[in-house]
Amino acid sequence: MARILICEDDELYRQLAEVAFASSGHELEFLDSGYAVMKTLASGHYDLLITDIVMPDKDGLEVIREMRGQGYDVPVLVMSGGMSSLKAPILAAAQALGANEVITKPFRPPALREQAEALLKAAQARRLGQTA
Repeated sequence: MARILICEDDELYRQLAEVAFASSGHELEFLDSGYAVMKTLASGHYDLLITDIVMPDKDGLEVIREMRGQGYDVPVLVMSGGMSSLKAPILAAAQALGANEVITKPFRPPALREQAEALLKAAQARRLGQTA
């Protein structure tokens, strides 16, 4: 069971994430603010961060830059929608800042879960490799 932090300010996508992980056994914590992500990461261990890019206060790019700057190595899955002409550059920027994977909105819940599970599996393999 993993602890997954999900930062999404759109209720529809929060519900889609709940559906995606309903039978996974993972512990989900939902936030709707980039500011809250940093405070929450500092207060406990999380195995994965799933974050939106466009949020009303601190955007997802700022969150990724700040968390990587502070040494958090939590895998990051970025979700983003918005105008299609801006989507590719924004997602490329997210990856350049340290996002591990991106998923574009709209998405189907199984796609979100599949990408998240792949990141969790890769992170576990890295941890096992480091302890061997």
